[in-house]
Amino acid sequence: MTVSVEPTTAQAGETESDQALRPHAEDAFAHELAALAAQDDRPRPARWRLSPWAVATYLLGGALPDGTVITPKYVGPRRIVEVAVTTLATDRALLLLGVPGTAKTWVSEHLAAAVSGDSTLLVQGTAGTPEEAIRYGWN
Repeated sequence: MTVSVEPTTAQAGETESDQALRPHAEDAFAHELAALAAQDDRPRPARWRLSPWAVATYLLGGALPDGTVITPKYVGPRRIVEVAVTTLATDRALLLLGVPGTAKTWVSEHLAAAVSGDSTLLVQGTAGTPEEAIRYGWN
């Protein structure tokens, strides 16, 4: 007797993010990203969907001139987000290091969603992954 096991695929009309435990940032906050894009008239780095101002506003929250409320995705020192966005606007990569549970993955997913529209564009390690291994994987 032969048993065939087929990989799980999305049902008709479903996307990969429909099967995810939680929606990707660009899907969950699509209305906020669209509102920011519509109101964003500032210069954008090459291949960015939003300007650095809009990316920081998306992460830190605020109200747009049309009354749209952008919910904060990060609650902490504003300077951390500003430095992260500024670093990404250059030709350098951004490496978030810290103890587990401090929102590094959450922040990186939202940064990727706001900058590129795809929150899966990140390299991630675990608590046991040395910094050198992350850098090697990035290269």
